[in-house]
Amino acid sequence: MLKAVEFFRKRAGMPDDEFYDYWLTRHAGVVLGLEGLVRYVQNHPLPETRLGPAPAFDGVVEVWFEDAEALKRNTRSRYWPEVVADEERFIDRASLAFLLVDEYAVLDTGWPRPGVKSIKTATRKPGLEVEAFQRHWLDVHGPLVAAIPGVRRHVQNHVKAGAYRSGADIFCDGYGATWFDSLDDARASGPTPEHKAVDADEPAFKDTGATIRLMVAEHVIKP
Repeated sequence: MLKAVEFFRKRAGMPDDEFYDYWLTRHAGVVLGLEGLVRYVQNHPLPETRLGPAPAFDGVVEVWFEDAEALKRNTRSRYWPEVVADEERFIDRASLAFLLVDEYAVLDTGWPRPGVKSIKTATRKPGLEVEAFQRHWLDVHGPLVAAIPGVRRHVQNHVKAGAYRSGADIFCDGYGATWFDSLDDARASGPTPEHKAVDADEPAFKDTGATIRLMVAEHVIKP
């Protein structure tokens, strides 16, 4: 399968409740009309975590297609302009950040499941080669995250090699998705030695100043 991901902001001036309601109840049906769609997940930032400065993004969508050809067929189809036109009703399309990724499940105790999900971008530190970055992230950092108390699932999403070869503009090198049973469990994990070990390891491979983190509710539209 091919996994495609978009990070985006809402259309300027649109109230939060209107934005999330339209995305979930109206736009979801438009996306379900795409050919070769295997799985579809919307990630809505939790209202209680949206305090203070505006977040970098208001939402993250994850879609899985049968293969790369299925995605290409959609973008060339007569239906695609309808999808784009509907996005413009609630999304600031200039803010869209698009990634094609390879998934690596480091820990999986069952999916989908109730709870909350942490989405945390990963950008390699300057001078570090992509292969070395991905190897450290998966082989060293992944098990550290999986050991954090309360973590129920952890999946790394690495930008596909072809994106680097094509010279495409890549806003990050991937993102980690980590599931907890509740926001309280996620917060309680912060002071633990296991979480501190994760924080201590990040400078070894990441540009920590470029990290974006969102705590989201996961809406599984098509499992």
